[in-house]
Amino acid sequence: MDELQAIRVDNDLNLPLYVLERPQFNQTYAVAMVDFGSIDSASGQIPAGSAHFLEHKLFAKQGFDSSQKYAQYGASSNAFTSYTKTAYLFKTVGQVENNLGVLLDLISEPYFTADNVQKEREIIGQEIQMYADMPEWVIEQVTLNNLYPQDALGNDIAGDLTSISQIDAKVLLDIYQTYYVPDRFRIYLAGSASTTAIQQYLTSITKQYPHLQEFAQRVPTNAIQQYPVLNPVKSMQRITFKAQRPHLMFGLRIDPQQRNLQQMIILQNQLELLFELILGDTATFHEQMVGQNLIDDSFSYSVIVERHYSLVLISMQTDQPEKLAQALHDYLFSDRILQELLPEKFVAVQRDSLGSYLFAQNYMENLALESAELNFYGLTYQQMFEVLSNINLQDLLELATNIFQEANLTTTYLEPKK
Repeated sequence: MDELQAIRVDNDLNLPLYVLERPQFNQTYAVAMVDFGSIDSASGQIPAGSAHFLEHKLFAKQGFDSSQKYAQYGASSNAFTSYTKTAYLFKTVGQVENNLGVLLDLISEPYFTADNVQKEREIIGQEIQMYADMPEWVIEQVTLNNLYPQDALGNDIAGDLTSISQIDAKVLLDIYQTYYVPDRFRIYLAGSASTTAIQQYLTSITKQYPHLQEFAQRVPTNAIQQYPVLNPVKSMQRITFKAQRPHLMFGLRIDPQQRNLQQMIILQNQLELLFELILGDTATFHEQMVGQNLIDDSFSYSVIVERHYSLVLISMQTDQPEKLAQALHDYLFSDRILQELLPEKFVAVQRDSLGSYLFAQNYMENLALESAELNFYGLTYQQMFEVLSNINLQDLLELATNIFQEANLTTTYLEPKK
């Protein structure tokens, strides 16, 4: 695991920038991740969808697009927005330093005009309407809204047609100047990158470009949304929508217990192990539901932990939603789940999790992204092996006893329109 040691690169841009040198790989993957996401519109002063809109528009520069610059240096690029983060990425097999320069230029010099913002608004509007036609997206949004009433987590990451109509060049610039500051970034390069070459490159470009020097001086002025708004959960909702089959979703909110950020990552991994044991393919309940033709391959669960938000979504398509909902509820809120928490089953699931973690370190994309995300929580990729290894069966027994509370459960039924 020593080869996963991230080397921090000193630089005059005040950026937390790290290199994970893996010379045995030809490719380098890089990510610049900023601690600003969709829920940071919680104050009401930022229109929903602003983080996502800003992610799209930062690629626009005067006279060119950053993706074109990447292509000139043989790199491909991408970006994404989550509830709490925005990330800008590239991968390349050469010219790492030049592509890093494109990335730094992308995050340090915005170019917003009335015209290019309007064009982007139209593109994002089409994206929103496309997702609004998907039953899986609709049922998830309803469930999140019912789990966190009046919290920004209930808003779609892209916003809606009304909120994006409120986003103009001034709004984007204000958000950018407030939240896109060096201290809120984590930049990681993983692969064939050379720490020495990157440090020399940063030294050479910092003094050449005034906008980089200006960017380096900015400091945080506004706090970010750390804790959810915990209004009472709406227990159930029925909706009709154009779909081939009925959809069912359970949402379980896990309220924060004064955990620090490192403890939230531990909680995330405990939840993933717990739900694999009680709902995974080898769980008795799962096998029974398959045998009764109540669930199929559409049955899945997802654990979401970001900052101090933690929740679990259980989704499925089924021809008998009422019967399945009752069976799933009766199972989760009974001692039957404890019967799955046996030592031999726990050891097998934990071993699989550790194996997946070790296997994933050979993928530079995963290594860079996971390292950047974990840094915000005060952890390193190396430390995650220890975190996973230290989870024991008693931890999961206590967790299972505490998190299943009726008041924190919502159920959403989506029936096909006739």
